Amino acid sequence: MNQRAAGLALLFGAAISFGACSSDDAGADPASPSDGKTVTTKLLAFEPEELTVKAGTTVTWTVSDSIGHTVTTGTFELGGDGLRTSENPDGTIDSQLAAGEDVSYTFTEPGTYTYYCSIHKGMSGVVEVTK
Repeated sequence: MNQRAAGLALLFGAAISFGACSSDDAGADPASPSDGKTVTTKLLAFEPEELTVKAGTTVTWTVSDSIGHTVTTGTFELGGDGLRTSENPDGTIDSQLAAGEDVSYTFTEPGTYTYYCSIHKGMSGVVEVTK
């Protein structure tokens, strides 16, 4: 009986020690530069459509639906129906992605970065990069 109690105490102590050393990152700054952010494609839209990150953050765009998309940074004009009528890619990101593929970019300079899918005229988003 004493060996059993000692064994249980040892296991309990090990569990407490392990729990005290682990981390769930609950106190981490959600927009710290070391964190990555993900934008996914869902039903012909980028989600989230608007994202604010700190300079140094890597954003990954992932195609989570079954059709291909592009991630193209630049400016564009919208028509009255909300669809793009003109596009001016800036060359920062211009990637064509198939289902399940992704592309990442680390934003180093503060600013507003607009992007769109050149295939689907209603898909666009913006990344706001702060200091």
